[in-house]
Amino acid sequence: MQIDLGNADAAMAKLIDGWCARRSLNPLRQILSSFPRVSGLTDEWGSLAICFQTIRAQFAAELTPQELEHVAALQHFAESIVHGQHAA
Repeated sequence: MQIDLGNADAAMAKLIDGWCARRSLNPLRQILSSFPRVSGLTDEWGSLAICFQTIRAQFAAELTPQELEHVAALQHFAESIVHGQHAA
């Protein structure tokens, strides 16, 4: 999945909706601490990157292959913003 600023929030919301529908509490517990973003500053993107990293490392078995792909893409996108490769 190609992530950019135009679709990052929608991609995260879609993941959250799917996890809510399946009652996948572990990934939800991680992501809801950092979503929705309020200011768009790099510290928020850093928190999201850490959340996605934790979800991938600890809860990958609870995700569908497509969700895991989206989580990885969102993690890499968030990290690229933190490291100044994209403007937030």
